[in-house]
Amino acid sequence: MGALLDQKYERLFSLLDVNGDGVIAEDDFVLMADRVRASFGEERTAAKGQRYADEMLNYWHALRATADTDGDGRIDKSEFRQAVRHVSDNFDTLIGPLYEAGFHFADRDGDGLVSRDEFAAVVAAIGVPEGDAGATFERLAGGADGTLTLARLMTAATQYYCDEDPANSASHQLFGPL
Repeated sequence: MGALLDQKYERLFSLLDVNGDGVIAEDDFVLMADRVRASFGEERTAAKGQRYADEMLNYWHALRATADTDGDGRIDKSEFRQAVRHVSDNFDTLIGPLYEAGFHFADRDGDGLVSRDEFAAVVAAIGVPEGDAGATFERLAGGADGTLTLARLMTAATQYYCDEDPANSASHQLFGPL
């Protein structure tokens, strides 16, 4: 793994460790899903929020199946670095559905577009400083109407997990500056 991917994975690990205990576990994914839903005042039972929470747990289970080499139900940084590349190589089936669910959750009116405020609310809820979330949106949106499409988000997310080309700086900063 190259230095750029290592930096991105380090940033991702820090976000996934929601409770800050130095490991990631199922409770971190539950906490994150709850924070994202709360950012829009959505109850656990609402369909969009439930889909997002389900995909968070699917992502956790896929990651755990690959990364939890000692079987303790927790993933430390070493296990994470060794396994995240495998999970990234299966982006479409293991990671993509989470990003798609997050996009549809943020798209409050169901028009297929996410506004700056909607995007920033979700990304800030996962732990990215609000100013960085807004700046990330500006880099990703690219449209004259100031909205983000699912296709642009999925391209950026794929590049975040898999791309080491420094020229793709917008996607490398999906979760704020490295």
